[in-house]
Amino acid sequence: MFSRNVSQLLSFFAVALAACLLAGCYSFTASTLPSHIKTVQIHEVEDKTLDPVLANNIHTAVVDMFKKNAGGVRLVNEEANADFQITLLSYTNKPENYNSNSDVETYRVTIRVSVKFYDNVKERIIYESNSLSADGTYDIQKNESEDRHGQARAIEKLQDLIIANALAKW
Repeated sequence: MFSRNVSQLLSFFAVALAACLLAGCYSFTASTLPSHIKTVQIHEVEDKTLDPVLANNIHTAVVDMFKKNAGGVRLVNEEANADFQITLLSYTNKPENYNSNSDVETYRVTIRVSVKFYDNVKERIIYESNSLSADGTYDIQKNESEDRHGQARAIEKLQDLIIANALAKW
């Protein structure tokens, strides 16, 4: 049992490390999208966690990601060439490291989402993931907070994962 958990943990860290390393290599532009996609509608995040602030922060991050990386694509509120949908599936905030006094030093937040990027013109899925997960740690010894530091780091990783994974499908 212990060996299996260690193996799973090592596998998780290897995948996370690879994603972090590769995430810096990717960005997308309007030219990497199919040429017929000129407009995208980014829907509000469907929230299954009952945390509307987190859902809104994820939505804002995805909108910013498109504005920064796909400037040639217009974001619209209806009748777009493509729809981008996200569902916030789960959110956890758990202690990660303790000091010698058994006080928590760092916490790890984990955000799990499903993502669907659909081409309305060709009626096909461009990219879909039913379970995309990212985490962020924060250190209370450094006066870091869950929402400002941990969530922001996890959302940034989600942006990178969405770009890296979606590019592999285009």
